[in-house]
Amino acid sequence: MNVSRHDVIWESPSSDAAGSMPLGNGRLAANLWCEPNGDVRAYLARSDAWAEMGNLLKLGRFRARLRRENGQPLLSVDEFRQHLHLEDGLITIHGSDSLLTVWIDAHHPSLHFRCRSDVGFRMDVSLEPWRTDVREPGEYEKEQQCLSSSLRMMPDVIVEDFPNALCWYHRNESSSWAANLRQQHLEEFAEDHPDPLLHRTFGGMIAGDRLVKLSPTHLAVDAPVRQASFSVTTLTARTADPAKWLETMADIRRNIPSAEDDEALSRHRRWWRDFWRRSYLLIDGPDIAREVSRGYQLQRYLSACAGRGAYPIKFNGSLFSVDWHVPGEDFDADYRRWGPGYWHQNTRLAYWPMLATGDFEMLLPYFRMYRDMLPLARFRTRKYFGHEGAYFPETVYFWGAFLERNYGHPEQRTGLSIGETVNRYIRWHYSSGLELVYHACLYFSYTWDQEFAAEILLPLADGVLEYYDKHFSRGPDGLLRITPAQCIEQWHEAINPLPELAGLRRCLEALLTLPEERTGEERRGFWRRFASEIPELPTRTDKDGLGIFAPAEEVTGPPKNSENPELYGVFPYHLHTLSRGELDTARRTFHRREYTHDTGWAQDGIQAALLGLTAEARQSVEKRLTTPSEYARFPAFWGPGFDWIPDQSQGGSAATALQFMLMQCEGKAIRLLPAWPREWSASFRFFAPENTVLEGEVKDGNITSLHVTPESRNQDVIRIHP
Repeated sequence: MNVSRHDVIWESPSSDAAGSMPLGNGRLAANLWCEPNGDVRAYLARSDAWAEMGNLLKLGRFRARLRRENGQPLLSVDEFRQHLHLEDGLITIHGSDSLLTVWIDAHHPSLHFRCRSDVGFRMDVSLEPWRTDVREPGEYEKEQQCLSSSLRMMPDVIVEDFPNALCWYHRNESSSWAANLRQQHLEEFAEDHPDPLLHRTFGGMIAGDRLVKLSPTHLAVDAPVRQASFSVTTLTARTADPAKWLETMADIRRNIPSAEDDEALSRHRRWWRDFWRRSYLLIDGPDIAREVSRGYQLQRYLSACAGRGAYPIKFNGSLFSVDWHVPGEDFDADYRRWGPGYWHQNTRLAYWPMLATGDFEMLLPYFRMYRDMLPLARFRTRKYFGHEGAYFPETVYFWGAFLERNYGHPEQRTGLSIGETVNRYIRWHYSSGLELVYHACLYFSYTWDQEFAAEILLPLADGVLEYYDKHFSRGPDGLLRITPAQCIEQWHEAINPLPELAGLRRCLEALLTLPEERTGEERRGFWRRFASEIPELPTRTDKDGLGIFAPAEEVTGPPKNSENPELYGVFPYHLHTLSRGELDTARRTFHRREYTHDTGWAQDGIQAALLGLTAEARQSVEKRLTTPSEYARFPAFWGPGFDWIPDQSQGGSAATALQFMLMQCEGKAIRLLPAWPREWSASFRFFAPENTVLEGEVKDGNITSLHVTPESRNQDVIRIHP
């Protein structure tokens, strides 16, 4: 396994952040670039840097200026090499006689910056704050980010008297949380639950052994040196006052290794090498196959850089959104299209590939966020509908409430019932809870994590299924009748949408496979009874008189988006795959789908792979994993598509499709090469259910070597010859 063949190497500097490279440890991330004048700059970001109005901000930006004794840049344009070392999770920048190494410690919330040179040089480090005044974004900027009309961006605080270090923070002395709940008639919930925004404080500290503080925003070495370094330590915490945050920051800094600690760097490298050994898929063959392989590695790298934080990966830019200079949206680095919310159908796509890669610790922030929303979701269901259960809107703040612009202010809500949103695209779009439960069932089938089942899976399943059971009536045939409803965002009025029916069927089927001693007979009796009340998936006939799946039993009005809900039985719910029934009907449905744009959050490649359609799956992953953004230099900063840069829906969807081309699991069966191009060779290490690992090689359409752990699972492997 040699992922280093996909390293990213540049032979010239970049003019601005659009030419940055990504770094990260899962909690802290950076966009780093070197300018033609030799200055190295970086934006820093964390997944928990939520501002007063629930919008995710950058932590800050710094500049490191490296100059020879004659004042010329240490890093010259003529002999320049910037190298992202995937295997080690770090960036090096080479000059003619110098080496700069930058990494974000895999085990600590710190970025380290180390420079070595054969000649003497001076180093200056400066903060570059841009949130220096109270700012109210313009109406278009607020609209594009779904931000509250009352939003005001407060300035950061530069700590002037922090000893021999640059220190800054953003502190929420006010919060929109209570007003957000009050707007949605949920003010009683705030009486018994803490405000997640108020007094949240996030920022950093820059310090180095040889750096002297010249001003609150400027450090420098006081004489020419041949080696110099500094570290940026970061912290997010909710504290009673700024002094407590500063005290905590100082304590953390004392216990974090410095940039000069070679053993700490070795531990960092070991983490990344273990990560790449845990799972891999390296493809050889035609040039396009190697490009696909590279795109896959870089997407997994981006997920690892942002996937171990307190909150899930943001679909609209992850932690790597900067000022991209997109026409019409050329705002600062805090801007991201669709703003602070989590759109579930977009967010999930970054997480589907993590089952096969065994990156289970990165899946947990995604599941935990929704588990933490559960008290509000249950409270909201009782308040709005007068019954038990829990539903999750398609678009939410991280605490689970609607975004203000989606719910609508009182003057916009004439004629609407409590709980109905002004935004018609999400008014009854609640199917995210079903996919969440099914995804959690799969997580358990891979890991057999009993604590996860007890604390996350079963509470989520209890709430979501109770909502569907109690909220909707039964028809004369005794079967569930889901109305009022909508068919994802595609039709705003529908009866018995296929995504809901497929989700209910698959969730209940998966839940009934859980250990009886862990679930209890009362739950299982409810699951069996409810399963008997779910209608068959809706179908219709095509122009040739053949049966295909329909988006719903009934839809009203024209389509409003460009989605294919009739294929949700294929993905995300795996009801119609090579392992299941009605494959011909599903394939016809796929070939007759209305929308074939295969952009952003579309799932064409995934569905093609699950249906064994090799050519279509290959076409999709080739397009998605080899097409970077026109606004970004880094080859895996996808998008913007429908969302923002880097578009994690595009990368996640493509990675999932590629995995399903190689391996598909259903029950005990493990199918290899179900949609694999014969001319692509590969080496792989994938995870499968029941704590199973498969490691092997593919050549000329055949598995040429395969090792399965545990050996007893060999009997469940089905080899398909392309």
